[in-house]
Amino acid sequence: MSHLTKNKIIVYLAAIFLVGGVTGAVLGWTGAKERWWHPPDGKTICDHVRHRLQSELNLRPDQVREINPILEKRAKEMDAIHSRTIKEIEEIVRSSNERIVKVLDSAQRMKFEEMEKKRQESMRNRFKPPQDALRAPDGAPKPRANGS
Repeated sequence: MSHLTKNKIIVYLAAIFLVGGVTGAVLGWTGAKERWWHPPDGKTICDHVRHRLQSELNLRPDQVREINPILEKRAKEMDAIHSRTIKEIEEIVRSSNERIVKVLDSAQRMKFEEMEKKRQESMRNRFKPPQDALRAPDGAPKPRANGS
């Protein structure tokens, strides 16, 4: 059996510490990147506002009950605005892409179409609309574009 010397123990502990540091850095970066890529939804923002109001203004329970529906409405309206904005941006991109395609040759056009598919997939994953954005601010379902 090998004999563990003081130097070997120090090297092993340093290696374990280093691996832990690298693991923590990777997990921290992944979490930060995830938060950066996904903007907060209206509910998250309003939950933060509610907490801040409660802590800084020392709201009474009856005040919190009155403020909650106001913040919930704010969250739904913010989500609806976010959803509409994303749709408007997509329309601008679609329109400009139609003009760009006219300038490209057939090989470039094929590559551009592939690039656009990747961009659309990335955007779908990045900006999934919150479920509440599918409802109008008053709670009534929004009509769908296809008439259903």
